[in-house]
Amino acid sequence: MTSSTPENLRFLDDPISLRITWDRLVSISEEAAATLVNMAFSSIIREVGDYSCLLMDAEGNSLAQPKTSVPVFIGTLPATVRHLLAKFPAETLKPGDSLITNDPWLGTGHLNDVTVVTPVFRHGRLVAFTGSAAHMSDIGGSLNMGSSRDMFEEGFLIPPSKLAMGGELNQQLLDLFLANVRSPDQVEGDLHAMLAANQIGAQGLLGLMDDLGLVSVTPLAQKIHALTENAMRKAIEAVPDGRYEAAVNIGDYEGEIHLQVAVIVNGSDIVIDYTGSSAESLFGSNCPMSFTYAYSVYPLKCLLEPHLPNNEGCFKSITVTAPEGSIANARPPCAVEMRNRVGHMAHAAIFSALAEIMPERVMGHSGSAPVTCDVFAGQFDDGRRFVESLCVNGGTGARPAADGIVTGFPGNMSSTPVELIESATPLLFLEKAIVPDSGGAGRYRGGVAQRMVIRNTSQYPLSHSMFYSRQKHPAEGVLGGKAGSPNYVAINGRPLARPVGRHDVLPGDEVTIQMPGGGGKMPAGERDPQAILFDLQEGYITQEGARRDYGADINDLTGSKA
Repeated sequence: MTSSTPENLRFLDDPISLRITWDRLVSISEEAAATLVNMAFSSIIREVGDYSCLLMDAEGNSLAQPKTSVPVFIGTLPATVRHLLAKFPAETLKPGDSLITNDPWLGTGHLNDVTVVTPVFRHGRLVAFTGSAAHMSDIGGSLNMGSSRDMFEEGFLIPPSKLAMGGELNQQLLDLFLANVRSPDQVEGDLHAMLAANQIGAQGLLGLMDDLGLVSVTPLAQKIHALTENAMRKAIEAVPDGRYEAAVNIGDYEGEIHLQVAVIVNGSDIVIDYTGSSAESLFGSNCPMSFTYAYSVYPLKCLLEPHLPNNEGCFKSITVTAPEGSIANARPPCAVEMRNRVGHMAHAAIFSALAEIMPERVMGHSGSAPVTCDVFAGQFDDGRRFVESLCVNGGTGARPAADGIVTGFPGNMSSTPVELIESATPLLFLEKAIVPDSGGAGRYRGGVAQRMVIRNTSQYPLSHSMFYSRQKHPAEGVLGGKAGSPNYVAINGRPLARPVGRHDVLPGDEVTIQMPGGGGKMPAGERDPQAILFDLQEGYITQEGARRDYGADINDLTGSKA
């Protein structure tokens, strides 16, 4: 057994060697993520990417995360490990153990996200943790998005438990869990994929320790965290001290939600305070503090140090507070299924608050937030049942110095491929297209929306569960940019007054879903005429939209005579 002598740790003081080591850590986490994606049964993990894999030290502090997974889970997984250790102290853990929970207040904020954590042992000593968090295709419950009055209506709760003990599955727990979901094959397959991903991460980390002659990850973790924290503090110090406030309004299942934020900069520390926000909702838009924290520190990092490696050191200088019992710090057993209504909108309030002092960095509000994940459930003509999630992105807000695009932000989930939905359900896509004039006008245009028309080809009715909240509150622009277009949902051409909750889609019915456009940045009068012409040629805007939003005429842009 090699001892970690000072000679073995000299690489920590060599920037090149340390960078190589950091890249290896990220590579190990990405290999774990590839394992999860390749083994996963459900499309929401395999295609959409609603998961994350994390390497952590023996105290649960984050070390590395894949570049492609949901970035926000780095803000929740370490906290989950600490909660699990409170139930299962380190000295009680054994090689081959894996822990599990989906408790919203200990994990990522709602029941659908399950977290599996595996302790890593080297020569009988606990040296690290690997963890995976992933959205399950079904967690039981009513499949009536946002309508639940408490957490118990929303699905199956797994308290901190052992999913595996000494390498053997806890079959009793697994059987109990699978008996409460509609798609047990998918859920079981995804859980095995998470266990395998954790194992691959553990093997990679142990191999790295062998190569470096480390008996503990702690010195490496401390070095990485210290360097990252120092870089983040320097970035905060460049921001003028002060209190910067803004607010956004969000549609709830019934009524409105007000999200108030104050960003308080003091030297190298930042406090994000949600005092003044709405009280807890009667419905499922409540946001546990874990999710509020994660989606507050992430957009702030994007503003301050976007290229800094994601690890625990990024967030030591940031504090997030919200009054207990408010929409941003909801208490159990509140309904929390749609907690992303609030969490995904934190970026909008934070960007607006800091727009005047960081004009070159902020984005317009994102039409991809809150993220939308429709759930279709029913049966084929032959009686086979299905539950499938359709995730679709709108347009992002205008970027710091570029137009917005059609993708996820602040989440980075992909849209579910049409071909997958058509092969896994009796749904037929009649149209999937971009929507002209939907991106907020500005010097930099917001990302355009997309529209889909979907037909139920089954002889049976199916259930369509949804929760759209940008009908009355489109994605706003910043610094003079205009808002993007709102949501639009219709069945057989008839718009739904309230596109939330669960709706029946009868055989032959056609559902139209139009996502929101993103908010623009800076006044539309400052847009480059060549950018307007490009948008016309690509179909992002119409001639009427060019005249209305930019005061531009196609003949003037092309130099043609009328």
